[in-house]
Amino acid sequence: MKNRNSGFTLAEVLVSIVIGVISIAAAFASYNYFNKSYKSVSQKAAINSAARDALTVIARDLRNAGYIDINFTRDARPELRLINLRQKYLGNLDRLGVWYTTSPNDRMRVNYTPMKYQNSNKMYLARELVMNPATDSKVIFGNEEFVPNIVDFQVVFRDKDGNELYPVCYECGSVENSQGAGRSGNIEHANMKKVHTVEIYLTLESAKEVFNKNQTTRIINHENSKYGNTLNFNDKYYRETFFVSVHTRNLAKHVAISEQTGTSIGQSSNYNK
Repeated sequence: MKNRNSGFTLAEVLVSIVIGVISIAAAFASYNYFNKSYKSVSQKAAINSAARDALTVIARDLRNAGYIDINFTRDARPELRLINLRQKYLGNLDRLGVWYTTSPNDRMRVNYTPMKYQNSNKMYLARELVMNPATDSKVIFGNEEFVPNIVDFQVVFRDKDGNELYPVCYECGSVENSQGAGRSGNIEHANMKKVHTVEIYLTLESAKEVFNKNQTTRIINHENSKYGNTLNFNDKYYRETFFVSVHTRNLAKHVAISEQTGTSIGQSSNYNK
């Protein structure tokens, strides 16, 4: 009786190899696709998280802007420093500053300043906290990175009728001087008490390239204003603008007190009671 040894023919082996190669290629293509999708989603999620957290903090500071405790006497004329806007501080990006008391003896100054990374054209938004800047100036945070990879930071002040309001500054720049700051009447100080609403435009870009091909993008922040900003890009980065509008409730009280009593806030008024 003869022994019959079964096996694969050469054709069967070749077919098996081809099927295996196709399966591996399909698996690799699927992995590559989902890996790129994950990177894209994670970059977008990081931008959304950073912007949401940042605007929450900025909105809180703006709601506190101008708050002066009725027993606060540490500064002379604290009503002259309530809120500050430096337009086109870095390129076309703005700088925002607010003042408010945290106790009868302490007053905080918060600055939001666009800054460039060292040896790079990329920018970040810094947050600076200084306690009692008019007296001993205790620095709590010194322009530390607050929001990474920003592209634009636009700040718009509006009065109670919705009109754009400027200049509004204590630390004024060339743009504010061209708007009338520093002249007789001190319009830049008077306008602080007229700020009813603050609009923030914050544009961020992904830390890494997201798209496979260059994308043409145009971003317009603070549209229909000569102080707005238009940005054009043609690259693989993802960018998104986030917006918030905040009612400056404490600044509105300054107007009410001065109109009703003519008394400076913080000096024998009923402000905040």
